Order: sequence, then C-alpha cells, then structure tokens
Amino acid sequence: MITAFAVQEGVLGPLASLSPEALPNDVLWVDLHNPTRDEEIAVERLLGVGVPTREEMAEIEESSRLYEDRGAMVMTAVVVTGIAEHRRPSTAEVTFVLTPKTLVTVRYADPLPFRTFAAKCRRDPGAHDRSELVFLSLVENIVNRLADILEGTDAQLDALSERVFESDGAADEKAGASKTGSINHTSGRPARADLQAVVKSLGRTNSLVGKLRESLLSIGRMLAYFRQGMGDRLKDGARARLRTLDRDVASLTEYDTQLSSEIGFLLEATFGLIGIEQNNIIKVFSIAAVLFLPPTLVGTVYGMNFEHMPELHWLFGYPFALVLMVASAVAPYYWFKQRGWL
Repeated sequence: MITAFAVQEGVLGPLASLSPEALPNDVLWVDLHNPTRDEEIAVERLLGVGVPTREEMAEIEESSRLYEDRGAMVMTAVVVTGIAEHRRPSTAEVTFVLTPKTLVTVRYADPLPFRTFAAKCRRDPGAHDRSELVFLSLVENIVNRLADILEGTDAQLDALSERVFESDGAADEKAGASKTGSINHTSGRPARADLQAVVKSLGRTNSLVGKLRESLLSIGRMLAYFRQGMGDRLKDGARARLRTLDRDVASLTEYDTQLSSEIGFLLEATFGLIGIEQNNIIKVFSIAAVLFLPPTLVGTVYGMNFEHMPELHWLFGYPFALVLMVASAVAPYYWFKQRGWL
C-alpha cells in the first residue's frame, strides 16, 4: 500500500486521492506499507530511487543497511513492534530512502510510531516542511516509543524485585488479599511455583531488552550515517534536533544496559532462592533420616533372633526395645534443636 504525505494548509498529512503512476511534485513522504513489487517499481520509476526488497532489508551487513544510491541515502533500522497489541515483542526492519525532496519509507510491519505520526504533525505543523525534517521527526517518534517501553520494563522489574525480595511484613499485609496461596508467609518469599513464574517473566523481559538494544544500536548507526551524508546541507534547526536525538539514543542505550544488569542480578537471586528452598527440603529429609536411623538400628539388632540373646526370652525385653528405640530418636532430636538445625 502506498500512502503519500504532503504539506496542506501548513500541516503534513496524507493525500486523499493518489495514483501510483502520478505522484504530485510536492510530496514530502511516501510510505510503502507491505508494498507489492509493482508498487516498488512505480516508486522507483517516479522518484528515480531504488527501493530495497524485503530480503535486502533483512541483511545484517552495515554496507547493506547504510549506503547511497543515485544521490539518495538508503538507511535501514530495526524497530520494535507488537508490544501494545499482543504483548509479544518482535523486531522489524524499516528502510528510509532520503532524497533532497522526498522521504520514502519501506516497512512490512505497523509499528506504533508510524500510526501516531499524523497526530504529531498536527501538534507541530511547522516542523515538517523538508524531507530531512520528516525523517528526523519519524526517528524521534521511534526513539520516544523505545523510551516508553524501557520505562514500562523498568516498572516491571521493580515489581519482580519486590516479589523476589519481599519482606515478612509485606507478606503478612498481603496475607488476606492473596487468593492463590502462592506466598509463603513463613519465609516472606514467594513459593517455589511463584519463583518459577518469576524466572519466566525475567526471560521474557530479557528478550525484550535485547530487542530494544538491537533497535537502539541500529538507530545510532543510522543517525551517524545521516550526519555524515548530509554534511553542510544540514541546517541549524535540523542539526540541533539531530544532537538531541544522539543524546537520547546514547542515554537510552545506557539505560538498557542497566536493565540488562538488573535482570541478570534478579535471575541469579531467584535461582539462589530456589536453591535455598531445595536445600531446606533436603535438610528436612536428611534430619528425618538421621532421627530414624538409631531406632532402625535397635530394631534390626533385636530382630536377628539369635539363640543366645539374653533379652530374647526376657519378660521386659519387648518394652525395653521400644523404650530404647524411642530414646535413640528423641536424643538426636533435642541435640539438633539445641544446635539450631531445626
């Protein structure tokens, strides 16, 4: 699908009627969303610019993503999509073909920044009168969306951190509100099944953070190539916006790295808590085995039925064996308790 945007009454907006065979001269932005091969050829013929195919956009070499073609800069960036709709983040390549008069975007996904760009143009009508300004504004929209996702991810990690390191008092306050019984009120930590859910949540969050990092790195490289390619043609207003974008991308990249470190710490802490709980279970079985070992030994000795056993024909032999077995179990129990092992 081809959508052309031009400045109408001072505002950049889509053209109501459009023929792929005759694009108006005042078109600033041509958006190709899931284009057919015929649509790609039509845009190439009308603008004199080669449009990369989907297979070419998926190539990861920098020379395939950032290059110049007949005076136009062809730049491909990775954009995160699918979060708001399905909570299953994925990445998609978006190619920007920038000519002195027109910006062409090629995409096979529908990220939120593209859907909200028209509203941004209405709020700031005077900032989209040149193709490079439309490009910078689109990238700003993408970077702002990445910042929102990072903020939401940070909030999710804070919630997971509270679940992992919940104090006894907080667990007691939630005792009445808990319906699933997943909180262990004795230790103040989530139960084992809850910790398993935490590990899964951390895995999904780590996957999202990795996709955000890939997107930020590709945008950073694209902006550096854009600055180099524009050179002196970049005017003061666009140059200031580009510097702001560079700072935003750098700060978001550092923020993403910090979130990755936090995810790693929470993952190690969760595995540590799971190991502690497993050790506690093994400890209970070990103590139980030690407690029952002396009575078993006594019962085994008096169950051998040898002929010359003094207690075998003794009147109080059976009660004596029972008392001896109970005493051999009680004595280790109190010893363990005094040592603080129970």
